[in-house]
Amino acid sequence: MCIFKDIVIIGASGLVGNEFIKLLIKNKNILDNFTIKLISNNYINSYCSILNLQYYSMSSIDYSINSIFINCANNEQAKIIKLNMNSNSLLIDNSSEFRMDTNTPLIIPEINFDHIQKYNSQVISNPNCSTIIMSMLINPFIKNNYLIKRIVVSTYQSASGAGKEGLEELETQTKQYVNNHELKTIFWKQQYIHNVFVHNSNIENNFYCNEENKLIYETQKIFNYPIPISPTCIRVPVLRSHCESINIQFNNDISYDKIIDFINNENTLQLIDDKNSHLFPTSISSNNSHLVQVGHIRHDTTIDGYKGWNFWISSDQILRGAAYNAYLIMIKIINY
Repeated sequence: MCIFKDIVIIGASGLVGNEFIKLLIKNKNILDNFTIKLISNNYINSYCSILNLQYYSMSSIDYSINSIFINCANNEQAKIIKLNMNSNSLLIDNSSEFRMDTNTPLIIPEINFDHIQKYNSQVISNPNCSTIIMSMLINPFIKNNYLIKRIVVSTYQSASGAGKEGLEELETQTKQYVNNHELKTIFWKQQYIHNVFVHNSNIENNFYCNEENKLIYETQKIFNYPIPISPTCIRVPVLRSHCESINIQFNNDISYDKIIDFINNENTLQLIDDKNSHLFPTSISSNNSHLVQVGHIRHDTTIDGYKGWNFWISSDQILRGAAYNAYLIMIKIINY
């Protein structure tokens, strides 16, 4: 019997929070058996148009109620929830606060849900969006014992990955550019429209930006496997989905046909690799889908044999890279 009474969504008015709510309203069992509470410090006392429920402040949360907390906000909210929730509550956290904590599971439900049993934790972390998207591609190879020697990945990340403010400033800059007005650069600190630049997260001691280090260390934690990963993360002026160019060097040869079989047998992946029609994944084609699209698959002839392969993937970072992953964790926990 489920011990939880409430589902409390923190950051419910943001991009990920809104997407999570859209998933909830499709599940009558959830709506019938749980009280949904929406937390948004920016919209206190306003109403959510999707659920017709009022937004409340963080200070209004009753931590004595056994709740599943879905944190779609930042690290500070995650720390507050963990500190205050009772011993029968659970936090599913979309922030980066606990991802690399040795006592906290980092979960992609289709890959490593069983890792939850190895931890005695009231917190379950959602991986970073670019990590989730890449992990969905490499999972069928690893689980079929095609071990990976090395990955080189370049990401092409959308404005939505920075949240509502980043997305809105790109939209604003687009209008300003068309009308020959001075560009607003409060959030991005530079022109974003018609520009690409290194991911805006902090540069760390190893000279990789924080986003690049997430790709390395989160992926290794998820698979419990020290895969060497060389990442470059780039912002591109698109709205919603992330794309990634991934070069994988396997320990052993693998054929194109075997790769296609693995992809087609995964209900998390969608093959779009029509070379004759030049039809491959795009930043738009994966919008509003929970699938990771895969295409432009090529043999890397610089690596001996058939051990090296190139992939181009696209996925909705708000949905597959955040809200949908948290939703699947929650559903599996409730049904466990």
